[in-house]
Amino acid sequence: MPILLMLNLKGGVAKTTNCVAIAECLATQGKRVLVVDADHQCAASELLIGEERLNSCEGHGRTLHDLMGSMLKPDFVQRHVPSYIVDSVSKIGEGIPRLDLIPGSMRIDDFQSRIHACERDYGSCEYKKFAQYGKGQIRRHLYQNYDYTFIDCPPSVPAQVKLLLQLADGFIVPCVPDRLSVRGAEWLLERLDKGGYTRAKPVGILWSLFRKQMAMHCDYIGRGLQSEAPMDRLPPFRIPIPHASAMVQCSDPDFHPATFFSKYTPEFAHRYRILCRELVRRTEGLGR
Repeated sequence: MPILLMLNLKGGVAKTTNCVAIAECLATQGKRVLVVDADHQCAASELLIGEERLNSCEGHGRTLHDLMGSMLKPDFVQRHVPSYIVDSVSKIGEGIPRLDLIPGSMRIDDFQSRIHACERDYGSCEYKKFAQYGKGQIRRHLYQNYDYTFIDCPPSVPAQVKLLLQLADGFIVPCVPDRLSVRGAEWLLERLDKGGYTRAKPVGILWSLFRKQMAMHCDYIGRGLQSEAPMDRLPPFRIPIPHASAMVQCSDPDFHPATFFSKYTPEFAHRYRILCRELVRRTEGLGR
């Protein structure tokens, strides 16, 4: 029942695309899956429920920003969590029954201000008590209701990600097999070490946007099987996700495929199924 962050300090590494695809793959295989959109760009939310429904959630206060704000209040309890969750999301068919979403919000960057307000109103010690209790209530709900929770993060570590790092069990680092992207993974590990974020354990690097015609990409994937930083702590998943027009089409908000295989094409659907089998093996025991 792991809670997993999709995280890298380098942008443009297909965090959101892979987060959504993995979640849809597991859900179509019968797993109960939740996607949490922690990025102010709200791309995962738009891919799963569309712009109109996302705007409705924003207007009605049913987003991650609103949930985390409520979490800081003394009367927050576990039964409040479902009111921030959208059921049976995805553009595949009429939605996938076992795939749910906590939508993102453009207001999430203001979450640090909510923390300051809570500290001002209740005091620093009381804020920490509320936050610890609230995280426990959310974690309990996720463990009881989902097999997997995936948190799509921005390419940074703002206040909401710092809090989610204290709630999550592990993190996956989507990474283009080139120097700049791998450097982002190195910086991420350094940042987490310096911040003392030890609860979330490294699960591995997910090679994405791979181009087999690029020697650098092939070289990094080959070297990724060896023990060198940061891959000694983030062993790469064995199946890379190539860069292809099929993956670009998946991000088209007007694309409404009938099945998982028709959305990702048989080639990519097969790759994601292999990837998910390895993910399941690697995360056994997390969240228990």
